[in-house]
Amino acid sequence: MTRVERASSKDWSREERAEFIRRRRGRNWALLAALVALCGLIYAIAVVKLYHAGHMW
Repeated sequence: MTRVERASSKDWSREERAEFIRRRRGRNWALLAALVALCGLIYAIAVVKLYHAGHMW
């Protein structure tokens, strides 16, 4: 079994590092959008359930 060695950041060129940061930033924005969508969905379900149960307004 071979051991996979991880490349340290000092082994990357400027272009590779910039590409890595750009991809990571894109993933972070996608995760933020998914989290906001999930929170919105849960909130909407709660509002609908409470409205139909007669406990709102």
